[in-house]
Amino acid sequence: MFWRSDPNLYPPYLRARIRRGRGVGERMNYKRWLNICDVPSTGTSSSTSGIKVRRPVHLLSELETTYFYIAERTHSIVDIREQWPILHIDETLRLCSSLGIKHAYREGYPEPFTIDFLLTEVVEGKPIIYRAASIKTAEDAKDPKVRQRLAVEFMWCQAHGIPWTLIDTSSFDRTVLETLRFLRSWFRNRYEPNEKIVDEFVEQFLLAYIPNVVLQTLIENIAKRLGIDQSTATNIFSFSAWSDRIPVSLRHPVLMNKPLVLNRFK
Repeated sequence: MFWRSDPNLYPPYLRARIRRGRGVGERMNYKRWLNICDVPSTGTSSSTSGIKVRRPVHLLSELETTYFYIAERTHSIVDIREQWPILHIDETLRLCSSLGIKHAYREGYPEPFTIDFLLTEVVEGKPIIYRAASIKTAEDAKDPKVRQRLAVEFMWCQAHGIPWTLIDTSSFDRTVLETLRFLRSWFRNRYEPNEKIVDEFVEQFLLAYIPNVVLQTLIENIAKRLGIDQSTATNIFSFSAWSDRIPVSLRHPVLMNKPLVLNRFK
């Protein structure tokens, strides 16, 4: 599911943004409809580089960042498009009218609804699946005006065969986010995984793991066994945890000077 890039297919007042690539295409060619600077922020918005699709990603809240990182770790998901617009303006106007709510306008013209994330999922032997995900705080999810907008998203997705979900963000706390950031550090450090070394590291790490030993000591011991420097070993650890070869618990802090909690030891 993607919007075609021909500006003439859309209302005139949207064409300038379509020409700049906003909201159209997929994977590397996709450009979000909304940038960070387009939306009022409380200081929790951020920009990051995608791992699965190497392009800049704009995330409007820490909840969106948490969900994006979780989606990136899901093997079946091959594309994640943030701030994805519904460019069927006539349809969203009609849905708003049927629900008795006001459509959003910008400079006197109807402004597209945006879905927080459109995910592309590929499972072997099955057709490509597109899924829509909306990310809201528990408080926002109860707000009548927010729920009205979500109803339009849901009804449009339902009409076009796209499963839509309001994500339960109740477990998305700061610990989960900081843990995911730590696990993602291999990518920030530009580490290029060597599968053979990673497999050896994971095998040795799981054999040596002791719940009450601090993470730095565990990594140092494995680095000595494999004859690699500690910086490389730390990147291998974070990559192994990111790819879930080492089953790190997201609900516990991952700190070099603290013991590591693994899911199988909870």
